[in-house]
Amino acid sequence: MLERYLPRIEFDSYEDFKKNYKVNAPEYFNFGWDIVDGWAEEKPDLRALLWCDDTGLEKSFTFAEMSRLSNKAANFFKSLGLKRGDVVMLILRRRWEYWVCATALIKLGIIIIPGTLQLTKKDIVYRANAADVKMFVCVDDEYVMSQMEMAKPEMPGVKYLAVVDNVKRDGWIDFNEEMEKCSDVLAKPEGDDRTKGTDIMQIYFTSGTTGMPKMVTHNYHHPLGHIVTAKYWQQVQEGKLHMSVSDSGWAKFGWGKIYGQWICGATIFAYDMLKFKPAKLLEMMSKYKLTTFCAPPTMYRFMLQEDVASYDLSSIQNFATAGEPL
Repeated sequence: MLERYLPRIEFDSYEDFKKNYKVNAPEYFNFGWDIVDGWAEEKPDLRALLWCDDTGLEKSFTFAEMSRLSNKAANFFKSLGLKRGDVVMLILRRRWEYWVCATALIKLGIIIIPGTLQLTKKDIVYRANAADVKMFVCVDDEYVMSQMEMAKPEMPGVKYLAVVDNVKRDGWIDFNEEMEKCSDVLAKPEGDDRTKGTDIMQIYFTSGTTGMPKMVTHNYHHPLGHIVTAKYWQQVQEGKLHMSVSDSGWAKFGWGKIYGQWICGATIFAYDMLKFKPAKLLEMMSKYKLTTFCAPPTMYRFMLQEDVASYDLSSIQNFATAGEPL
């Protein structure tokens, strides 16, 4: 897969890399069609995602399965009348449905806005109206859903609220149930219906430290920019487990848990923790035999206060860090 986008993959030194690293960015590039479906065609049984949570649930998805599920999700979004250029906001923590939704929306040319669980009614209203959001897909969290319900009357452009995990609640669409009803066949766009690399794919809102949060757009070439993140910084490997500790509402999720990693063919390990517990995270790192790992310095500091030597972390070949000074 990398050979399609990198004329040269191996480098002798940092100076060699800095001088000669180059990415071929096609005029028409779409992460969903070209990468997810590309792997599904090239290596359908290659594992794309291994997901687990604190209740003991575990799900594994190959690229072929991710392609099929994203087609079903895309057909669900289409059935609601959503179309290219519309905006959908995802508040999904680390739920496996985020990867499905993101791939589906990218295939359709629908703009994604990731959101965190901490957003209040005021935050949600501001983002929805500023970005002309048409739909929210949320995790089954009481705080998130209640904030959304309070915000709904003040968001005239929002047509739909959906919740994952087969939750039945007035005013909400059961995402998983409706997705399952849809076909897994989706026609790939041709000609001018294709997304250009320069089209807007995703919007992040800034933290708002010096005023109201501002929208930062990223185009369809954005995933290609994170080949360098995954391949040369995190050093992910095809078919091996990589974990970046990040909620889907943060930009670090895009850098560490989907784009560059899947272009490289790595398997994303997604531990959907409800709360960060250093000993539990060390336990999961040891249990699942990760190959590469990335977390902010604060998490490393808390984990180092545990009995680290009692956990077998020998499988991890590269540790990386981000988010604050180390």
